[in-house]
Amino acid sequence: MWKLYSPNHAISFTVFENAEKELWYAVERNGQAAIEQSKLGFESDLEDFTGGFRFVKEARAVVDENYSIPAGKKAVYENHANEMMLEFQCGAYTFVLCARAYDDGAAFRYQVLSNEEKPMKVLREATNFNLAEAYNELWLQHWVNSYEGTYDRTGWEDKEGRDYGMPSLFHADNGGWVMITEAEVYNTDGSYCSCHLRGAGERSMSLEFAPEEMGRPLSCKLPFASPWRVIVVTDDLNELVNTTINYNLNPPSVMEDTSWIKPGRCLWGWWEYMNSAQLYTEQKRFVDYAAAVGFEGLTVDADWDITWLKELCDYAHSKGIVVWLWSAMQYIDTPEKAQEKIPLWASCGVDGLKVDFFQNDSQHTMWQYEMIANLMTEHRLMINFHGSTKCMGEGRTWPNFMTAEGIMGIEHYMWSGLPDARHNCTVPFTRNVIGPMDYTPTGFSNKNRNTTLGHQMALSVVYESGAAHIAASIYYLEAWKGTDFLRRMKPVYDEIKVLSGFPGHHAAIMRRSQEDWLIGCITDEAMILRLSMDFLPEGEFEADIYEDDYSGELMKVKRIKVTSSDVIELPLLKGGGAGIYITKEISDLPKGICSGYMSDARTEYLATAGQTRQGSEPVVYENEQEAVLLNGSLVFSVKTTDTPHTIRLFYAATEPWTLRVSDGINKVDMAMPQSGSNKIFMTKDVIFPFSGGECALVLERIAGTVPALERIHIIDNNPPREWYVPVGKGSLSGGAEFVLDAAGAEKVTGLGNGGELKFDRIMVPRDGYYLMRFDYCAGESRDLSIELNGGAHTYKTNLHSTAGWGFPVWDIKDQREIRIWMQAGSNTFRLYHDEGRAVHIYGFAIIADE
Repeated sequence: MWKLYSPNHAISFTVFENAEKELWYAVERNGQAAIEQSKLGFESDLEDFTGGFRFVKEARAVVDENYSIPAGKKAVYENHANEMMLEFQCGAYTFVLCARAYDDGAAFRYQVLSNEEKPMKVLREATNFNLAEAYNELWLQHWVNSYEGTYDRTGWEDKEGRDYGMPSLFHADNGGWVMITEAEVYNTDGSYCSCHLRGAGERSMSLEFAPEEMGRPLSCKLPFASPWRVIVVTDDLNELVNTTINYNLNPPSVMEDTSWIKPGRCLWGWWEYMNSAQLYTEQKRFVDYAAAVGFEGLTVDADWDITWLKELCDYAHSKGIVVWLWSAMQYIDTPEKAQEKIPLWASCGVDGLKVDFFQNDSQHTMWQYEMIANLMTEHRLMINFHGSTKCMGEGRTWPNFMTAEGIMGIEHYMWSGLPDARHNCTVPFTRNVIGPMDYTPTGFSNKNRNTTLGHQMALSVVYESGAAHIAASIYYLEAWKGTDFLRRMKPVYDEIKVLSGFPGHHAAIMRRSQEDWLIGCITDEAMILRLSMDFLPEGEFEADIYEDDYSGELMKVKRIKVTSSDVIELPLLKGGGAGIYITKEISDLPKGICSGYMSDARTEYLATAGQTRQGSEPVVYENEQEAVLLNGSLVFSVKTTDTPHTIRLFYAATEPWTLRVSDGINKVDMAMPQSGSNKIFMTKDVIFPFSGGECALVLERIAGTVPALERIHIIDNNPPREWYVPVGKGSLSGGAEFVLDAAGAEKVTGLGNGGELKFDRIMVPRDGYYLMRFDYCAGESRDLSIELNGGAHTYKTNLHSTAGWGFPVWDIKDQREIRIWMQAGSNTFRLYHDEGRAVHIYGFAIIADE
């Protein structure tokens, strides 16, 4: 028997050898069993490393180091453990069991020593985990290749033969916690697959290879080292959440300069508008908003266009905003494809890649992770893996590893009623323990949302991610009281602490950055949450508390004084939440770079200051927010120059409606989208051609639901000039034809395979780059080719399906922008596609790229 203690002697890892010369292990915490005697070893084609061991020697070592990574759960990671290496002879081979005991758990791995490389096939691992008798409460995720499932609270019944993903969490009757996971897998040159657990009987779990291996052995080589098998053992949830064992077990980075790595909050248009990345102008607006409010980044999701990528990156960098770019892993899944695309995207100025659709735990896929990560690191790109396996601590090797999915996040509202509050209150104590997770929190317009706005707001602090994506679009954030709390967030934090919580019930997480504290609180059931402020130093502090109103659809904010002796009491709704920001003295939020979409050349008019007509009437909400119900019209006295201005409306509406804006000379009608609730406010812009001077600006609802208008901004931000070209101005050939859609709008079908649409005399005032924005519909994604001026310039672009997640219909309109070169004066266009059918086109706009 060999026993290894952790530095504080709380954890013991014991190795036993039985009469058959098999190896077994057990783990205790403070003398209490956590893992009872469990099998060790593996079978290979060279030798059966599950028995027949002959002990040779023992070596001991101390691991004691601190390190930091650019983005993590805390500023300093402590890697302090005692290590034991037991060497055995097994047949003709030298087998080593390497074990480490940390103050919050233990880990072990297998090694086979060799002086020369030699192929070896690992047939199976004998490793299992026999939980001690007290561990009767489990949180398990049924294995799925995307790791996007719930962690279900359950017992031991009916577990045998069923597969579960890691991490897996176990709770003892006496209050202790055990988490089982693994470390150092996809940074080892594809030497192993990612593994999972399988129920192996009463209180027992076996370790199994990835299902994608389909029973095949793993192709390994000598000298050999398996991944680490990790067992976190703690007395409480705060210690569990603070563990860094899986990071500690990974090789340190060899990177010397990490100054280019920029963690932070990222805006992300996909949640509100799935095809938003098709529009350069939309992405620029998101950059403008991020720079104005102090966020750090933008993620450009699927279906961006290479013609404007560099210009977008240059624009973002001029405002201090980093740009993340989406790619399917299938575009870069071989060295040849990756070497072609990753350097190109980096040369355009991209700062990070969101690589999607791995959804595979095989040995080969682990190799692909490393190949892609190494090349991204070489080109100074930050890493976000999506549709991915679990985090296994590789962020220590790649400090540019900012986040990963492997979590059922907010995108699931697109097609289901999950995630729910129970799931949200579970993952801080399961998935997020082992690494950053790109849940993409804080979204509230989707009809499937089942938690309050306070809950959604708090998620951004409860969850840890080096790239904290905010799901809500800028059109909601600018109108929302909770945005101020998001603006108080920090790119990184020095400390994390669980103030209160239990998996699936509630979570109150504190994060500290220097002398600022942020607390996120979420709950499943309604409760009174009492939070001690004993983490504060001496003295008096100010706290802003962001809470739900009684409906959960509005935010209330109040400011109080607090000291370390205080207890804050928060009444939380079912599925509710709250946020608290604490500092010595709360100052106003700083003003960022305000230009473009967020130009500060604006005048604000509160709706309640306007003159109500035709039944319009004021309304006051529970949080004292005031608005006007636009039953009829509202009149403002304004003064402008004689140029087009942007009128930005801040309103709430349960259904779409139609607005008419007039000043006695000009009139503009605009279809206005619903905001999702009569209490959830959003913004919408109307470009209006003011005649100059003083005028009575009339806003009138002429159709649809009655909106609540809170305010308007009149912005002198020089809206870009556009020239619109409907398809009716073109000529057809080769089988293309004009048709009317169900709404009576004219479009062209039959483009491609010889079908063409040509335009003559498209006029622009100068030589240079312009944006070409297509109006189209498509039941599936298809390419389109564009030839200008007889072949002087040609472009090819992919117009994404406009049908979303639904049936592939061909009557939903959308837009896509590409950047093209045009000559001053007259230009000719030919729209065609030689390699198949193209989408249906309604027309296009030419926009000055200024």
